[in-house]
Amino acid sequence: MKKVLCVLSLFFITSVVVADTSDYIWNQQFEKKSAKAAEGNLKAQYDVGNMYLKGQGTMQDAKQAFNWFQKAAAKGYSRAQYKLGYLYHRGEGTKKDSGKAFKWVSKSAGQGYKPAMYYLGKLYAAGDGVKVSIQKALKWHKKAHAAGYNPAKREVERLEAKLALQQQRKEEARFDPRPVQVAKVAPKRKPAPRPKARVGKQKSAGSKLSKQALKNLITGNEWQIKGKPAVLLPSPMTKCKIKAGNLVCESKEMEYDEAYGVISYTMRATYSDFNNKGEFTGEYHKYITLIFPNDPDDPDVVIPLEYGDQKKELMRCRATGRSLTCYRGAKREKVTYSRI
Repeated sequence: MKKVLCVLSLFFITSVVVADTSDYIWNQQFEKKSAKAAEGNLKAQYDVGNMYLKGQGTMQDAKQAFNWFQKAAAKGYSRAQYKLGYLYHRGEGTKKDSGKAFKWVSKSAGQGYKPAMYYLGKLYAAGDGVKVSIQKALKWHKKAHAAGYNPAKREVERLEAKLALQQQRKEEARFDPRPVQVAKVAPKRKPAPRPKARVGKQKSAGSKLSKQALKNLITGNEWQIKGKPAVLLPSPMTKCKIKAGNLVCESKEMEYDEAYGVISYTMRATYSDFNNKGEFTGEYHKYITLIFPNDPDDPDVVIPLEYGDQKKELMRCRATGRSLTCYRGAKREKVTYSRI
């Protein structure tokens, strides 16, 4: 029994020592890197920035990370230029600035840093901080792929398919035998008055509500869910327009974290099938615009998500007084939207 206790005691002591040693090593690394960084060593400045960004050997501090990346980036260190652009793009440690993000990522990519080439391609494809250009996006993804950056391979395939489809449509339009119809210029008319921002008393649930009144109710108000602006209906987060009789909405860009990276996306929704019972149908989905790998220096990083449209979901809604009650997705989750 004493032997067993001795073995267990030794195990726990060893475990504690290993944990303490790990922390000690990070602390020592941070001290050594900080000393070199203070002397002007560019790689050390970049490393200290990374340690502040990840909280390794020191407290996590995005502002300090930004400051150290900025020092090394100003002296032309490509990795620091890339990370500086990343922080500008995310608005971490500094105010979000898409133009500056593009500037610094471009500088890094111009020096041949593979993750920056990939990231620059995504910025061109998304039109983030720069005018959209699929050709330039493809160019930078090809460079990153040729340099051995694994995630760029799928981007090259996706963009080449997109360009091929665009070219096919141009060719079809070019050889379309149908005569071109010259649109008649309609006389100018005064624009119809816009619906008031707030609709007065609505008819109670179950009463008739014309299709137009229902659309006015939705578009003439801003909506929230659980106290936060709705991302699927008109709100400070989302803009909506009537197109071909349907209501089409798109949210501002948002982000969420996954184990492999940070995902930037918008929410898109289309509402149709309006009836005089105050009911309508919505089809919604995420549209992924950018993925920033957690470890961009790893050329073999695996990103399991595809860019662009994600799986579409359906919801059925009904106007009930001053709110909208909806049942979302396959599980028919009940949610209530209220006016802001």
